[in-house]
Amino acid sequence: MLSDEVKNNLKKEFEKLIEPVRLILRKNEKSVSDEIEELLKEISGLSEKIHLTISDRLNCHGYPCISVQQKDVDFGIRFMGKPDGGEFPSFIKTILMVSRNEYDLTERTVEFLEEIDQPVDIKIFITKSCGWCPPTMLKMFSFAMVNQNITATAIDCYEFSDMAIKYNVAAVPKVVINDKVEFVGLKEENEILGHIFGAIS
Repeated sequence: MLSDEVKNNLKKEFEKLIEPVRLILRKNEKSVSDEIEELLKEISGLSEKIHLTISDRLNCHGYPCISVQQKDVDFGIRFMGKPDGGEFPSFIKTILMVSRNEYDLTERTVEFLEEIDQPVDIKIFITKSCGWCPPTMLKMFSFAMVNQNITATAIDCYEFSDMAIKYNVAAVPKVVINDKVEFVGLKEENEILGHIFGAIS
């Protein structure tokens, strides 16, 4: 599935891993589930620090769904669909972020996020050809890493077209917070914070 060139590049990237990473996949009857499992097997085979688990206990908005976790820490990061095409590099970055416990947020943003004491559910509707989707997805995953009350789920609009219709997705990336507040496009951190606090007020 992955070319030798891609595998070699990934092996070099995975040398940066610090903490072990668990890729947890919950499958369903769709054929894409098997394709996702095969892709994740190839990725996990490139580093001793990446471990793949197939589980029916993973909670998600739909399936197939992948969770990227540390060994004992579920950051609430979810990916619904097959992370290939334009989403593949950002999926690899997510693995590195989780392993290294690194996120690209300002200190001020982190301070605000740490104050949140109630559930925040963030859905990020994406497509594989969208240029603004990867940075938006990574930003939302970063928010989830800061606070255990926050979950962030990237949703492939084509694989989950019924959800895209339900949430009136006409352009991507579209972000929906607590099914209450929504916006389209890549936003600044302070704007996203405002939307989050608007969704829990």
